[in-house]
Amino acid sequence: MKLSVFVSALLFSLNLFAANWAEDFEALKSVPRSYEDSGAICEEVARLDVRKQFPAPQYHVEVGIAYGDGHRTIGELDIIVFDLNMQRVVRIGEVKCWKSFSGGLNKARDQRGRFLKTIRSNGQVFFKNTSTGQMYDQAWFEGINDFISIGQAGAVANGYDQELGYTLNELHQHTGDMLRCQKQGECAKP
Repeated sequence: MKLSVFVSALLFSLNLFAANWAEDFEALKSVPRSYEDSGAICEEVARLDVRKQFPAPQYHVEVGIAYGDGHRTIGELDIIVFDLNMQRVVRIGEVKCWKSFSGGLNKARDQRGRFLKTIRSNGQVFFKNTSTGQMYDQAWFEGINDFISIGQAGAVANGYDQELGYTLNELHQHTGDMLRCQKQGECAKP
């Protein structure tokens, strides 16, 4: 009896994960993103998760905004939450789906420090979407103090603020799903 309850519970939980990927896959099919970069799937799944926390129409969640001083790119922000009512950025998330949780978390902290140093430098900072080329006003980024780190399943237990519902291996498999879908012409391409 106990074994059949365990097997039923296991199959139910596996179906939940499959249902989540099916839902995420459907949402990502229309996103024109290159999945050749190993971090792309993590950023896009993170965007979907963050959109649930910060829903439209008040919020707009963007992925991949580079910033620089006009001469060079200094860094790139992974997840950016715009509050359209307040006309400012209210959260920035660094997404690190790495084998080494500590290495990813250290990198996220370094990137946060570099961004804060740049934005507080009193110089002109330029913000540009890496996919669309859209430029953003520096004033939207002033005073931001809500930064989070996001990683694969298990990340919170390793010091991250938020984690995705997928392991690193599952995310690699989902990258393959997206690449096959694009190759077959069923998913948007960049």
